[in-house]
Amino acid sequence: SIKDDYLCLDIGCGGGNTVKTIAEKAINGKTFGLDHSPEMVNLSKKLNNAAIEKGLVDIKHGSVSTLPYLDKQFDLITAFETIQFWPDLDKNLLEVRRVLKSNGTFVIVNRYPPINSKWSDFLQIKSDADYEERLALSGFKSVSIDKDSKKGWIRIIAKDVSN
Repeated sequence: SIKDDYLCLDIGCGGGNTVKTIAEKAINGKTFGLDHSPEMVNLSKKLNNAAIEKGLVDIKHGSVSTLPYLDKQFDLITAFETIQFWPDLDKNLLEVRRVLKSNGTFVIVNRYPPINSKWSDFLQIKSDADYEERLALSGFKSVSIDKDSKKGWIRIIAKDVSN
């Protein structure tokens, strides 16, 4: 659930649909989108133009490797179908943790092909155990994984209750 005063970040915001959805719930907060592609930043800005003009949304060009945000700034950080493409996954997860508030939530949603499929060769994280291990090594203390709600997809909710 997204509280109306949350500060939220969507990493890899693409065309801006997730930013728009979150901003509609965080109406007294602010939603940020970040993407490494200038074209996607422009699409996201176009879709979210009204909310940007109201100061409810901010879209930036940038990298997950050096998030242009303050420490412990966000209540919620999302990554929809992007984490498998992050350039240095372990360092990037530490960077996410840096900008996540204490008791904040990090949500990852990805396609989840079978281990021996042709697509699994391209994945940085290939199993539930891999997700749990990588997130734990990055300091996340609570990790919940759902791969059963929607076939072929995985949803991870991670928290660091100690920062």
